[in-house]
Amino acid sequence: MIRRLWRSNPVLSLAFILALAACLFFTGRAALFATNLYFRSEKPVAGWMTPRYIALAYGLEDDDLTALLGNPTPEDQRKPLYRIAQRNDVPLVEMISDVQALVDAKDGGL
Repeated sequence: MIRRLWRSNPVLSLAFILALAACLFFTGRAALFATNLYFRSEKPVAGWMTPRYIALAYGLEDDDLTALLGNPTPEDQRKPLYRIAQRNDVPLVEMISDVQALVDAKDGGL
């Protein structure tokens, strides 16, 4: 049956095989990303993390995190915490501890 389909529609068969391969590839990537994100959420907040990443990894509300970080601009969502701390003249250790307290309070509220 497969040979008959291949002989009658080789281009369509090849397109189907390529689409199936792409589907499997992107499904695998999504699964790896999801597990990686889950395991990283078990780690404490670090200075290299961006507000966008922290909100995703720890399941925080954007409003709570934005208020805590001193109302960062939309461009700051992609900047690491150490740059936001420098801009706000706040020690990085203090900013990290505040964000970690927010993460712990969210986890304790479940």
